Amino acid sequence: MAWWIHDHLPYSQLQFFPKLAAFNIGWHERPRRRIDSYIDPRGCLTRPGMDNHMGDHSPLYPSFPELRRDE
Repeated sequence: MAWWIHDHLPYSQLQFFPKLAAFNIGWHERPRRRIDSYIDPRGCLTRPGMDNHMGDHSPLYPSFPELRRDE
């Protein structure tokens, strides 16, 4: 879910927790675009400047539905 949000939504920061599939999502006018995990793999998954920050992460969420944008 972290990578789907990263690829599709203008979040500022995400935090993922091991109990109850809980996560926090933060919004800001100047997004940080950082993901932290308390689930394995633990630590910072991405932030600006990391090799995996840009690009397409869709191979990591192959069964997620397409984002539908109604206009």
